[in-house]
Formats: sequence, structure tokens, C-alpha cells
Amino acid sequence: PEPPKKPSNWRRKHEEFIATIRAAKGLNLKDGGKLPPPPPPSYDPDYIQCPYCQRRFNENAADRHINFCKEQAARITNKGKLAADTKGKLPTRTQYKPAALKKMPSVGSTPSSSSRLPQPSGVSKTVVGM
Repeated sequence: PEPPKKPSNWRRKHEEFIATIRAAKGLNLKDGGKLPPPPPPSYDPDYIQCPYCQRRFNENAADRHINFCKEQAARITNKGKLAADTKGKLPTRTQYKPAALKKMPSVGSTPSSSSRLPQPSGVSKTVVGM
């Protein structure tokens, strides 16, 4: 026996698409000004909403995502507890002041010796051709 096929909702999707295109044609971006709010998103009733992030997925993706999102939510709550414990250490780190930098005297137009680029020598070379 074949699994029952879900009824196609292409007509509703098509009408929403046409409405979006017509709304976009009515905009005149040359005038400047603010953009109108986007049309409200349409929700497919076949999609399952994640209880952690409120996003919607089809059945197969929802099974995978909800497990993943559950683990992520558990990790984030644990990190929040650790961050609350370490808040006392922040003022000591902000009191640190680095030592003043020593300035090197510049020697005019000569390049620094720490440059990795090859430097031209003062002696000019002549090329002898045949």
C-alpha cells in the first residue's frame, strides 16, 4: 500500500507570490523614504514548530532539528551560569594598563632593517648584452 499523499497547496503559494510581486512593483525606491513593512510570513500547516527556537520545519527535518536545538539550549543555559560566576573577575582585568611603548628614532629615508623585502643596494649594476 502506498502512503497517502498530502494535498498540494501550490495555488495558495502561487497567490502569495503574486501578491508579493504586486506589492514590490508598487514601490518607488527613487523617492527615498522608508520601506513598507514586509508582508506577514505564511505558515505551512504541515510544518512542525521547534519549542526552543520557534522555527518551523518539515517532519524529517523537525525530528533532527529539535534534538539538536534541545542540546544547544542546554549548553547555552550552562554557559549562562558560568558567566554569572565569573563576573567578579571582570573589574580586575579592566584595571590593567600596558607599559608605554618605546619610540625608535627614524633615520630619514633608509628602510628599517626589520623589513623582509629585498632592499636595493647603493651600487648600480650594468647589464652587458651580446
